Order: sequence, then structure tokens, then C-alpha cells
Amino acid sequence: MRGFALLFFCSLLGADIVEHTAKNAKPSGLQAGVARADITPPVGIPHLNWGSQTHVEAVGVDPAGMIVTALVLSDGKQKFAMVDIDMLLVTGMQPVAERAAQAIGVPANHVRLAATHTHAGPAFQREKGPLGVDPAKYEKMMADYQRLLADRIVKVVVDANKNLRPVHAYGAKGVGTININRRMRATKDGPPAVGRNETAPVDRELVVIRIDDANGKPYAVLVNFQCHGIVLTYENKLISPDWVGMTRKAVEQAMPGATALFFQGAAGDQGPIEWGTGDISVAHRLGMTLGLQAAALAMQIETTQRAPKFEGYVESTAFAAKTPWRVQGPRDATIRFVSKTLSLPPRRYTPKEIDDMASRVAQAEKQLGPARASGDPWQKHQAEARWRRFNDLLTKWKKPYDATPVEVDVQILRIGDMAIVAMPGEPFSGIGAAIKKASPFPITMFCGYSTGKGGDYMPVADEYQHGGYEVERTPYGTGAAEKLVKETSALFPAVR
Repeated sequence: MRGFALLFFCSLLGADIVEHTAKNAKPSGLQAGVARADITPPVGIPHLNWGSQTHVEAVGVDPAGMIVTALVLSDGKQKFAMVDIDMLLVTGMQPVAERAAQAIGVPANHVRLAATHTHAGPAFQREKGPLGVDPAKYEKMMADYQRLLADRIVKVVVDANKNLRPVHAYGAKGVGTININRRMRATKDGPPAVGRNETAPVDRELVVIRIDDANGKPYAVLVNFQCHGIVLTYENKLISPDWVGMTRKAVEQAMPGATALFFQGAAGDQGPIEWGTGDISVAHRLGMTLGLQAAALAMQIETTQRAPKFEGYVESTAFAAKTPWRVQGPRDATIRFVSKTLSLPPRRYTPKEIDDMASRVAQAEKQLGPARASGDPWQKHQAEARWRRFNDLLTKWKKPYDATPVEVDVQILRIGDMAIVAMPGEPFSGIGAAIKKASPFPITMFCGYSTGKGGDYMPVADEYQHGGYEVERTPYGTGAAEKLVKETSALFPAVR
């Protein structure tokens, strides 16, 4: 009996019962390393992300936490780092990227810092603070936090570089359902506003890149989608990554062992389907929704050339074809990179636009007195926020016109049959959609909110006529977006 049991066990070992994965493939030549650090600030740090806020200091932290995650990719000859950071913007952080690049021995533009664009992180902006707030204390706290953040960013890049290992990678495209166009049009009842516009363009393409280690185990998952981090607004008093935090957690829970990174897309005109709340459960629900949609895509990605192979027949209740999935070999892992600084037309405000804004300032000034005399703190705060917003815009618009082109850095990183396109600022969704459409690669990510020259909102030409927040503050003139699309798309042949 004991001999029979041993024979049966040996027969099982010889049977094909183990799934063939990337472990059965030759090396692709691609290496990757990931690392993560906590960047959650202390309670009490300034939290002034909204002009409508009446509070200045954060009173708590979202359980999702605030993190920075780095991914380093290498083909043995060149190396690139992409860093996912829970923060509003990476404006002014190019020196940090340069520090990280020097630490791992690569050119400065081979390190890209990217903000998730949460509007619930630490922030202090004088123009958004309630009038009368002493800025000195809060500006010092923010300076201290920025130093800590810079050190953490450099360290995770260094740690990710130390964690380099052989990997296989590929991507997939799907649909995310949590965003909508946020540019409400003016009506007889009110001016243009940030809100929901169900008839305007929306880009719901969800792009996922899965990276497996040499043993075929999920190692990293990159998620790319376009949606402002504004589920939580002025009522929220918690430091939070907004919906993005739960997106990463959902992916990691679905794929144990993998580290998820999120890279914000062309979200300049894209907002969440439900927003404007202090209820953190709404952000968690939307983030979990997108995370599960991304995880479902990631689970279906074949990081190697893998297909069913006919290997004869098996006698069973039915005469069955034996077609196990077999690895045919690694995917293309060629790395190529190109970057360019584009010169785009600047914005020029007409005398009529300036006069109209001056009228809005004057009207807002008239409303200040009655609001302050009302004894209603909210009415007073709203009147002051309105006047401050119009007055800041008028001051900007009245500056002498400067015809100097606005410089914007763009880059394309090719990884086999995939491309990752990136730029700074907040491009409208039409920009990202057009560049993805022009790409010759089956899988293309388009990322905004990255380090480099340039920044702020970049509307497409048709949107200037509708006015509104993004159009009122953009530094780009009409035609800038279209020129960027044309010149960026022209770079694809350089990485083929």
C-alpha cells in the first residue's frame, strides 16, 4: 500500500497541474524595482485647498494614508524612474527630481515626479486663506513638510533602484466609470461653474500596465485614469489622498504581492461623478470602484507571449481536446526615450474681457459691506472669497502682455509595445485622447501633473468660448493644445 501511495504521488508530480506563467519564459531583458514610503503629515498642518474653506488646519487623517511610491525601470543600459506622489501638484519640484536622478546616476529628465492631484492634502495658499489669517506659522509648517517630502522622494527612488529585478510587463485598456466632464456651461440662471456636464466630452479610457517578476508573480501594477481628486472639498477636514488611495488599495488587495502606482491622466476638465462633500466614504467608494475595474484588467494581462496550445486529445465523458496555455516566449521589452521642450502661444486678454472682469470686481466689492454687516459668518466668507477670486484674476489680466512663448516639456517612454507620454500641468481630456489615438503602440498611457517646464490648465480651442475657471486662469492661448498634440504625436517615430 505504501508503495502504491508513493507511485501515485510521483505521477502527480509528473502531471501538468501547474499553470505556465512568466516563470516559464526566458528573461525579457527588462528590470524593475519598486519602493514606497509614508508621507502622511502631522495633524494640525495647514489644509487650505479651497477658497470656500472656513477651517485652516487639518483635524485628522484618512485611514488610506498619504504615500509616495517609486518605480525604476532598466534594460541594463538606461534607467528611468516614475514617482507617484499623493499631493496636489509637483510645481517647483524639479530640483527634487534632479537630486533623485543624481542619486541613481541618470540624466535629470529620466526621473519623473507625478502628483495624484488630491485636493485634500497639506497646503497653504495666501490667496485662499480666510482674510486675517497670519500666514507665517503655516508657511513655516509647509516648508518643513516640503523638506521632509523631498527627502522621502529621493529615498524611495534610491530604494526602488536597489530593488531592481528581472521582470515581464504588458498592459491593457478598459473603461473606468467614476469620471464626468466638470465644466458646466453658463445659463440664464448663472455663470459657468465647476460641476457636472453630462453632454461635454469625457475620456473614460482606463489604462493598466502589469509587471510580473521572474517567477510569474505580480510585482507592480500601474493605473492611469483622468479624474480630478475633488470628491472631498471645503467641508472635509481630513488629510486624504481622496479617491486615489482606495484605488491603489483595491488593486493590491486583489493582487497580493503587487505594489500599485497611480498616474493621473489628462484631467483638466474631468471630475468625479460624485463630488463636493466632506464624507470620506464617498471618496473610498469611488476609489474602490476604479481600483476593482483596474484589477480586473490587470488579472487578464499576459505579461509574456502566452497562448493555448493543442496537445492532442483526452478520453473523458466527452472526447476532449487538450489545449493547455503555454508560454511561447518573452514580450518585446525595448526601452527608448525622447523628450522635447515645446514653445506654445501665450494667453492674451482682450480689453473687453478686462473690462468685464473689472465690473465683476466692482460688484463683488459692493457685496462685501452687507455681507460683513449681516453677522452671518458663512455669508461673509463667501463674499470675501468671491471678491478675492475676481480681484486676483483682474490683477493678473491687467499685466502688460508678454508675447514670449510658454515652454512645456513633453516626453515619451517606450517599453516594448507600450508608451508612456507625460507632461506638466492640467491638460484637458481632449489632449490626452488625441495623443493616445495618434500613438502607434497598442497600449499608451497619457500622464499630466508631472515635473518639467510648464504647468496650469491647458484647454482645447473649443473651450475658450465657454469661459469658466480653467479658461480664466490658463497661461495658454488658443491653439496651444492643438500645437502640443501635433508636436508630441510627431515624436512617436523617434521611439519606434
